[in-house]
Amino acid sequence: MNLLQLLRPFLPQILLAAGLALLPAAAQAWLPPLVVKPLFDQVLSGQWGRLGEVLLVGAGLLAVLVVSGYVLEAFIGYLSLKIPAVWRERVFERLLQADLMALPASAGGLTGRLVADLKELEGFLFYSLGGLLVQGILLLALLAQLLLHYAQLTLYLLLVLPLMALLLGWIGAWVTRYSRRTQAAMERLAARMAEGFGRLELIRALDLQAFAQARFRRSNQQQYRLGRTRALIAALNLPLGQLATTLLLGLLLALGVGAVQRGQMTPGDLTAFLTLLGLAVTPLQLLSRIGTGFAQAEGAAARLVELLELPPAPAMGQLRPQTLAGGLELRNLSFAYPGSPATLQNLNLRIAPGSFTAIVGPSGAGKSTLLRLLLGLYRPSAGQVLLDGLELHSYEAGWLRARMAWVPQEPLLFAGTVQENLAALAPGARPEAMQQALDTVGLGREIGLQTLLEDDGGGLSVGQRQRLAIAAALLREAKILLLDEITSALDRHSEGQVMAALEAARPGRTVIVVAHRLSTVQHADQIVVMEKGRIVQVGSHAELMGLPGLYADFWKS
Repeated sequence: MNLLQLLRPFLPQILLAAGLALLPAAAQAWLPPLVVKPLFDQVLSGQWGRLGEVLLVGAGLLAVLVVSGYVLEAFIGYLSLKIPAVWRERVFERLLQADLMALPASAGGLTGRLVADLKELEGFLFYSLGGLLVQGILLLALLAQLLLHYAQLTLYLLLVLPLMALLLGWIGAWVTRYSRRTQAAMERLAARMAEGFGRLELIRALDLQAFAQARFRRSNQQQYRLGRTRALIAALNLPLGQLATTLLLGLLLALGVGAVQRGQMTPGDLTAFLTLLGLAVTPLQLLSRIGTGFAQAEGAAARLVELLELPPAPAMGQLRPQTLAGGLELRNLSFAYPGSPATLQNLNLRIAPGSFTAIVGPSGAGKSTLLRLLLGLYRPSAGQVLLDGLELHSYEAGWLRARMAWVPQEPLLFAGTVQENLAALAPGARPEAMQQALDTVGLGREIGLQTLLEDDGGGLSVGQRQRLAIAAALLREAKILLLDEITSALDRHSEGQVMAALEAARPGRTVIVVAHRLSTVQHADQIVVMEKGRIVQVGSHAELMGLPGLYADFWKS
């Protein structure tokens, strides 16, 4: 059971909650024999001598019921928040450490799964687990009292309970099945929402509102239909449970009246027995609904366990050399994403330490994918990536990351001040160095260290975000800089500032730049031309311009 797997680490807290549930359950179970029975027997017989004593016992039981009930509800509320919070953090940690090849492609879908499934778990813990503990233990306490005082009549009740459990189990299996499908539909719906809100300006500019609305409507209607079916199945629990308990109560009432007529029970006994049965009806009916909640939570838990069981990223080595020259080499390198044709095919290339290498080519040539392999984010499907003559993945992960800096097409920036962003991206950098880096990339007069950014660098232009990411890369003092389309969104003036900054940062560093704008890379030590996942040309600007081929065609066009 996936739900039990999520709850097992919190077994001590759940057992404590079960212990707390014993107090209100015991108080309710002892009310009929200690208060109701003697009260009715004394009233009917006209004997009032123990009335005060009975009422005092009743007041004491009521006080235990109220105080212990409050403590239990507060503790269940704590657990319903604590357990999802812990698993939310653990699932997020697992996703950060998971093999990138195994992750679902949709970030919006992952977000929807993490939020919606854990919300389902939170609802189960608050409404169903608390109810299961309270009502389940109350039912056991009531059955114990019934067996203790009215064993013969109680046996009829015990004969029917297994049949009710089988019925609830059958309904619960159907609810679990539809819960998983409903949660999957909610994941797709969250992806559609992220798709729409994340590109709202572009959708409006291209007049795609109708298209986006149609896609969202289809996902929304699918989620609605699955949820409706789940609700219709779950709704069977209550009326079927009510029918079974009503028929059972009618049978037991007839048997009890017969026992009174035969002198086997007093009117007080019958009243106490019916009171116990009446108290048992509510737990029986609520447990049927709790079974539905359990089935729904089991579907959500199964999807969370799928994320927790994602394989971790392949282990890196343990090499931590004292020095790093920064030379890279590709040997017969090939790579393909899962379920896709090869993105890179049989690449062979040498990048000298401290050199400036540019990678150019049409869109879809595999340039950005190659950068990801050079960073060690993915393992080659075939061949090798060598760093200073050694397999890239033989180095220790933290050591390697500290010596590489990557500026992607969409820089990673967080809500907070510029200084907080630079401190996160370049740990240990001093404010003076941060300011110098901003000046180097031409941002010193445009923003300050205390400038507030929104999520993803909101509040800055695209060019400013890219330059800020380059400033962070320079602050890391990495031996290898990898930059992906860093000038594509810059004007000529900003482009000149960035290229001057890179030129100043070049000494002692290996710089690899993916570019579409050829003017930014014509002074590179070597230019690598890619097409359809292959390297088709390698040379300097002058060498490639003197040869027929793709590079010269780019310049002519």
